[in-house]
Amino acid sequence: MNYEYRICCFIDILGFKSHIDSTVDSSGNDVEDKIRSIKRVIDIANKILIDYDSGISKSKMVTQFSDSIVISFKIEENSEVFYSIIDLLHISFELANNGYLTRGGVSVGKLVHTDKHIFGPALVDAYILESKKAINPRIIVSEEVIEIGKTFRLPINSVEDEAESIMSCISKDDDGYYYIDYITQANDELDEPNYDLLPYLLKLKALIENGLSSGSTDVISKHEWLRIKYNNYISQIQENIKDWKHIDNDPQLLVAFKNLTLIK
Repeated sequence: MNYEYRICCFIDILGFKSHIDSTVDSSGNDVEDKIRSIKRVIDIANKILIDYDSGISKSKMVTQFSDSIVISFKIEENSEVFYSIIDLLHISFELANNGYLTRGGVSVGKLVHTDKHIFGPALVDAYILESKKAINPRIIVSEEVIEIGKTFRLPINSVEDEAESIMSCISKDDDGYYYIDYITQANDELDEPNYDLLPYLLKLKALIENGLSSGSTDVISKHEWLRIKYNNYISQIQENIKDWKHIDNDPQLLVAFKNLTLIK
């Protein structure tokens, strides 16, 4: 058995222990709606990565255990970096839409990933990105992975086109790390962008406000990062809303966007 050079994505569902704790009440009885909620988010992730896989990879492997998901594929898979980033974007906003936040890292290196085994430097690097660097509810993508994505692309795509596609899903954070932006970039991936964005933003706001009311300073810190990103995006929407010609025919929708409020 030899290592392969693979892109490795390590994702963690934040606060999973508290979600699990809530599946059993003080009397030791199962809380069925909480159990269904956890099963639903795991099913969502699996459907995106397996059933609705955006790419055409022949080497992609997916391993899910408890609150963690590991995805990997050979680096030479054309445009698979872009397709996988799209999948991770979908996972991030679909789970946020269901009240769960994700954190992760995407790295490259030597890895063994089979149905029975997963180990290697790439997994360690991805785990370090997730656990030590990401800190906040974001999936960090290493710059090396972005460069590999530009190199290994479909023949019909130029370097510039591939780079534009990849960068359309990610943003550069204040600390210099690139992360998959499920706040400002989710709109383009929604089925009905004009109508699905508003309920998503309202659910995200409720999720952030709930986290900010936590008694844990660690939880509050993570949601404070989200609060800043959310407020910046709402401010951006409202600054540009006069140019939204495509929703002028729906006055109620326009008013709803204008009435969005910042998180205090």
